[in-house]
Amino acid sequence: MIRFESVRKEFGKFTAVEGLTLEIPQGEIFGLIGPNGAGKTTIIKMACGLVAPTRGRIVVADVDVQQMPEIAQQHIGYLSDIYALYDDLRVWEYLDYFANAYRMRTVEIAARIREVIGIVGLEAKEQELIHGLSRGMKQRLGLARSILHRPKVLFLDEPASGLDPKARMTLRDILQTLQRQGATILISSHILAELDGLCTSIGIMGQGKLVKSGLVAAMVKGLDTERLIQIRWIDAERDHVIAVLNRLGYSRLSNIGEGEVQLQCHGTDDEVSAVLRTLVEQGVKVVSVSEHQRTVQDVYMKVSRHGVM
Repeated sequence: MIRFESVRKEFGKFTAVEGLTLEIPQGEIFGLIGPNGAGKTTIIKMACGLVAPTRGRIVVADVDVQQMPEIAQQHIGYLSDIYALYDDLRVWEYLDYFANAYRMRTVEIAARIREVIGIVGLEAKEQELIHGLSRGMKQRLGLARSILHRPKVLFLDEPASGLDPKARMTLRDILQTLQRQGATILISSHILAELDGLCTSIGIMGQGKLVKSGLVAAMVKGLDTERLIQIRWIDAERDHVIAVLNRLGYSRLSNIGEGEVQLQCHGTDDEVSAVLRTLVEQGVKVVSVSEHQRTVQDVYMKVSRHGVM
């Protein structure tokens, strides 16, 4: 559904993107991650036909973006990291304006506006002026505009930037709804927490190059087998707990605080159970045990440790 073939982009003597080859199947939510300046925004703009690559080929929804940009853009929804809204229009008026700009059939415009307003949860705001909306509501409106013409592919550049936690959760729900409806979504972000549990695959950018890409599940599984066990207790001195763990051969401890510690080990469930049993026998009142689940952030940190970011 989205394909980059040996794509390169130069701005004068500066190479923003180099040798990008990547294919994103239909129905994926793909997270493009990396530090600022890694080339993420340039990639999205090239895929939308807003910036021409220096060389290479980009195909979106089976259409060559450079050869047939107007046809490709009929299948593309785009939400920029810096989006402009017409503050003096009402929500409904704004969407009606863009429905006509998209050359949608007049007889379907009202129903479609009502549908996208429902998808993004702006039913109570449709007659309000845009300048009175919160940032989160404005972001929803921008997203409604980008899906108004039923695009097959959606490009979102830093969509959660500046949003509060509740607004980010709402955005996540909306994107998962769109995926279930068949959309292919590419999200650029440097906020790794927003991608966990959302993206089905990711690509990690560094210095204009795609460093690593693949399915999230496979990349997480490919991390080392070290386990991170969080133990919490009451009514015991921290030094006593650490001493017990050290005697058991566990010296790799982190997140040490009053009443909690994170144990790094390669042990089986039986071995972890034995540790807990020993702590209890030594007078430690263990109140909870949890295992840290590997995430996109763990994958990113492992890649970045190799110094390619």
